[in-house]
Amino acid sequence: MDRAELFDSLGQALLNPEDIVYVERRGAQYSWHRVIPGAVPPTSSAGADVWMYFSGDWPKNDFERREAFCEDMLAEMESMAGGDDRCRWPLDQPWPQMH
Repeated sequence: MDRAELFDSLGQALLNPEDIVYVERRGAQYSWHRVIPGAVPPTSSAGADVWMYFSGDWPKNDFERREAFCEDMLAEMESMAGGDDRCRWPLDQPWPQMH
């Protein structure tokens, strides 16, 4: 499925905050599945260009929030494949970060 189909499919899934979701990209095609509680999640993404797991508060009934959530999720996933740098702290600031 393409990005739009992925967003639609995730939006129709009625995900709950305790659900764990696996998303992967192979070229321009995406797929996802819900990890079943108690089951061992996939540990290999053989053939996937980039992949990630996520869980949390899913914006169910807010189309704009859901689109923003999906865009952010995919941007984070793409950063792992050498895409945009999504580091939120300047490299010259030592760990741990203090406010």
